[in-house]
Amino acid sequence: MTEAEEYKIFVNKQTDKIYLSKSIDDVTETVPGKESIETIRQIRYISNVGESDQQEHIKLNDEIVLRSTPKARQEIIAKFYEDSRNLVSLQIQKFSTDSGNPHKTYFTFIGDEIWKLYSFIRNIPLIPIKGSEKQQFQENDINNIVLSKKHILQFIYEQPEIIPELIEELQKHKIKREDIIGLAHRKSQLEEFRSMLYVEGYFEGLKENSKIDKDELVWQKFFEKNTWILGYGLNYIFNSELDGKKLEQVTNGYDFKGSGKRVDLLMKTKGMINSLCFGEIKTHKTSLLKNSSYRSECWSVSDEVIGGVAQIQRTIQKSLENIRTKTEMKDNNGDLTGEQLYLYQPKSFLLVGSLSQFTADDKVNEDKFSSFELFRRNLVNPEIITFDELYERTKHIVNNPIEDI
Repeated sequence: MTEAEEYKIFVNKQTDKIYLSKSIDDVTETVPGKESIETIRQIRYISNVGESDQQEHIKLNDEIVLRSTPKARQEIIAKFYEDSRNLVSLQIQKFSTDSGNPHKTYFTFIGDEIWKLYSFIRNIPLIPIKGSEKQQFQENDINNIVLSKKHILQFIYEQPEIIPELIEELQKHKIKREDIIGLAHRKSQLEEFRSMLYVEGYFEGLKENSKIDKDELVWQKFFEKNTWILGYGLNYIFNSELDGKKLEQVTNGYDFKGSGKRVDLLMKTKGMINSLCFGEIKTHKTSLLKNSSYRSECWSVSDEVIGGVAQIQRTIQKSLENIRTKTEMKDNNGDLTGEQLYLYQPKSFLLVGSLSQFTADDKVNEDKFSSFELFRRNLVNPEIITFDELYERTKHIVNNPIEDI
């Protein structure tokens, strides 16, 4: 086809229509060894013509300005595979008739260039513009910006054809409405966890507003609302609260209701057989080591840590005496619920302090850290977990929702 013929087709195309070519064989030949194998895939061309004011830079009074000229016509043509819809090339073309004869001018995007152009255009509404000065952005940061609810709803409203695909994708991963709501809740509680640990004055304000006199009780209340944090954060064994019971329980008694030792967290492992799990909570401010070294390069763990370990070990020992190996749970009326819990060397953990105590100016005090780390690594029960470690595990849960759902 001559350029004159192409030009005639070009000018006769309507700007309100999208043109799709017929299916065309695309033959790819490969030569593994000495045998030639032909692979045939179907390709198509899709195009759209548009008219707009043509803009050009000109010099005016020693300044470079952008000038609009009368309407010009140009065409976007995309070549893609019919089966996968993957783009092969994207071409933008127009015809020049300055010389009297139509002459085609164009430039083409291929492969990753297409997606770079797409991302560049898509990201313009997402760029967080602040002030009037110059700014620079990391491309990945812009690509990862989450659209607001308003933008998402507007996008779906303008493109309703994607709704079946969206539903299919959700069903593929077995994601339900309550899963999405649950994930949103977890994100908000993760932010609450972060603020309690790292935002100056936030924890104290929360304690004052809640009219709670002890730091431990502030955390107790938070974990009562978010048992999933403790559930997924401990050696990747899922724990949950006892059916119909709070985390804090009296354990010196068969029914967990009599007088005796209170444990901050009494949970159960989840599986075909449920076992008891004990936990003690201190605070993120609790010292992990004593204020002075025991010997050169050797630090003793704090009395709070030693006390917490002894406390939970004693609680377990008393529970073994009273509960034996199995207990059947009762409701508030004394009726058996059918829930059975087993107690064979139960799992336990102590939640205390923060590893930030071993850093200064982003440098780790290895003497202090190694003293603490060696102590807890050689302790069989309970497992000692710091608040910042639990936060990082929680962040992993929230940031990998598909694995969790």
